[in-house]
Amino acid sequence: MKTEQKAPAKINLTLDIASVLPDGYHSIFTVMQTVDLCDTVTVETADGGVTLTCTEGAIPCDERNTAYKAAALFRKAANITEGVQVHIEKRIPSQAGLAGGSADAAAVLRALDELFPERLTEKQLYEIAFSIGADVPFCLAGGARLCLNKGEIMARLPSLDAWVVLVKPEENVSTGEAYARFDSAQELFHPDNDRFLFHAAKGEYKKALAYAANTFEDLCDLPCGAGIKSALYAGGAYYAAMSGSGSAFFGLFDDEARAAQTAKALRRTYERTWLCRTVTK
Repeated sequence: MKTEQKAPAKINLTLDIASVLPDGYHSIFTVMQTVDLCDTVTVETADGGVTLTCTEGAIPCDERNTAYKAAALFRKAANITEGVQVHIEKRIPSQAGLAGGSADAAAVLRALDELFPERLTEKQLYEIAFSIGADVPFCLAGGARLCLNKGEIMARLPSLDAWVVLVKPEENVSTGEAYARFDSAQELFHPDNDRFLFHAAKGEYKKALAYAANTFEDLCDLPCGAGIKSALYAGGAYYAAMSGSGSAFFGLFDDEARAAQTAKALRRTYERTWLCRTVTK
């Protein structure tokens, strides 16, 4: 048996780090939106245990890989005796704040749920997803979601309809290091979460984005960030920000032609630039 799943990236329309929880993890307030920059994940049954291959040589293909963990945990929870072979065709860049690894793990869970239907409940799938990583439950759900606490508390929101220009500079950002900067920061700007959510819940994203921000932008302070955002706004974006803990930036556009022109211009400096579209699932 064999199936293929798309593993779409996400952007954070707003992201606030609310506090440090008693267990040392961080409580977040974020609204994430799926975009159509995708990895392709192929899953098939095979002999043995779990094996994984990937087109990106720098990505580990063992227990350190989130997609590998997803397959192993699903097999154990569903009591599957067949082996599982996973292949990932990567397009989403790593250390970009786009949840590429989480998207791959979610795609594996969807694929195995398709290959072995009714072995696990939806609740069990989401429990496995959260045990792998904070963004995996969102990637399993897709669309637009408010995500709270460690990411496991989610609420569906109207999906944003926009063209998206994604830019990944050469710099990489470690999520762990970004959170460590938060722990030592003396003063940070925080978005207005209540006003953002008031408008986002009604699908009024242009009004909502007036109150949006990404706390990680202050923490990471990437030298290229201001220039990328300036170019996105100059090209016609109505909002631009860093995604997640970085280092990718995105701009939102109404007009496809202006978005495509802006992506083309930015690609002269930043090779890894994509023209994308938001998607509902």
